[in-house]
Amino acid sequence: MSALDQPDELRAVLASWVRSRVSDDGSDAGPLECALLGAPPSGNSNVTLPFAVTDREGHRTELVLRLQHPDNQIFLDADVAREFRLLQALSTDAHVPAPTPRWLETEPSLLGYPFFVMDRVAGDVPAGMPSIHVTGWLHEQSPERQHLAVGSAIDALVAVHRFDWQQHAPFLAGGANGQTIAARLDHLTTWYAWATAGRPFPVTDAALEYLRGTVRDLTPVAPRLLWGDPRLGNIMFGADAKVAALLDWELASVGPPAFDVAWWLAFEEFSTDGHGIERLPGCPDASETIGWYEERSGETLADLDWYLTLAAWEITVTVIRMTDIAIAAGRLPPDSRMGHGNITAQMLARRLGLAVPELDPDYARRRNLA
Repeated sequence: MSALDQPDELRAVLASWVRSRVSDDGSDAGPLECALLGAPPSGNSNVTLPFAVTDREGHRTELVLRLQHPDNQIFLDADVAREFRLLQALSTDAHVPAPTPRWLETEPSLLGYPFFVMDRVAGDVPAGMPSIHVTGWLHEQSPERQHLAVGSAIDALVAVHRFDWQQHAPFLAGGANGQTIAARLDHLTTWYAWATAGRPFPVTDAALEYLRGTVRDLTPVAPRLLWGDPRLGNIMFGADAKVAALLDWELASVGPPAFDVAWWLAFEEFSTDGHGIERLPGCPDASETIGWYEERSGETLADLDWYLTLAAWEITVTVIRMTDIAIAAGRLPPDSRMGHGNITAQMLARRLGLAVPELDPDYARRRNLA
């Protein structure tokens, strides 16, 4: 059993570790008390835990632990050190709102895995099941504040794509995804083979065949910094309904901006049309979102339909992995078909004119759709 499973031990480990890091920074940390601000981390990918430390003078600092968790990993090549380095790079640009990183620990002996600590950003993250368009922070806002929030998010995404990664984060060029969409697709193909372990998945199999057969026809685009997982559920909004921080840079890479925009649109489709849910009145539809992005960036997004297919395919593959993880943990029966019958698989099938799979009961229950 690791410290992650024992809150008292976890608090003690974090207090001691932060004390040593503050001392390394040239301050006399003295005794520190640690309080966990959430449940001990658990999850399928890198995990996140907010906590607070209080020094002997009573000064309280709220922080966030970001820990690499290769067991039950959704994605290949998890690397919190790379995410930490990117956050350091982003801190050089005031236009990209991102958490400020504090310290990195690459030695896994403390918590079992490498981790880093960053400042906690105050605000609200839109969340809700089955959709942020029916419950949660965004749903509670007026249409005017919803409009302001989404507009601020699009502005932030444009700032990400304008970030000079070649100067401040050149290490991204050597990532597994490469700098071209063809290189990214090669890496994703390797990931897919690992995720499916030779099992047939008719919808995603057909989608990958389509993507690989048409990638050579795409318009070449100079590589930009990609957030990798752009969606409202990964954004902290401040009291003014504007973006306070873009969260979760685990999947960041370089490539064409259309990749990020398509990912955003795919998640919005998933949150609304996929569930048969009406979009909030202050939130733009797909065509309006594209218009906002192109107007604010001054660029035209080429081949967006292809990237939308790629986004739907990649999201569906994550559900395949999540299903396998849940089966291994005993949360789903061994014969669960959730990896086949889910909303993103339905979205993908419709895009390609394939037979649309039925929604699996396990998936419906987990998404509060049953």
